[in-house]
Amino acid sequence: MNKDKSFIKKINNAYSKESCVKLINWFEKNKHKAKKGLTTGKDLDNLEICIEVREEKNFFNLGKTLKKCILSFKKTYPEIDTHLCKWDLDPYIQLMKYKPGKFYDQLHCENDGTPAVSKRVFAWMIYLNTIKKGGGTKFIYQNKTLKPVAGDFYIWPAYWTHFHKGVVALKEEKFILTGWINYV
Repeated sequence: MNKDKSFIKKINNAYSKESCVKLINWFEKNKHKAKKGLTTGKDLDNLEICIEVREEKNFFNLGKTLKKCILSFKKTYPEIDTHLCKWDLDPYIQLMKYKPGKFYDQLHCENDGTPAVSKRVFAWMIYLNTIKKGGGTKFIYQNKTLKPVAGDFYIWPAYWTHFHKGVVALKEEKFILTGWINYV
């Protein structure tokens, strides 16, 4: 079994390019539902729509994609299913858009111990568009920068070992989905 020592699992083309385009178009048609993102009381320079995925067909088969990717993650790291408390996918997902030159520049992890996020065990992300220069996600301790390719799925532990931040894309928009897997 090929286990990545960074504990960041990538699944290429997990979400179809067609579904990525449809979801970006859905976002643009529903901008009136978007809000500026917040972190630790600081406004982010992006737009976010919280979507709920409870069925496999929701949002252009996003539920089916997530189920398949999580099963793959369990096959790579079977101990997470047998040696941790019960966990499950959080159905509330952030659909985000960053304009050129804007990015999440704050170093963070997905579970910093604050009550609102303390049940998070894993975080995941799907890039919805391919960005030619920049626009990735940099993990500082793994010395790894994820490349934004439409449809690629990533999952990683939610803790301090996986501090990360966005990388600016100066000339292109960036669309991502991000969500969490929580202890139940």
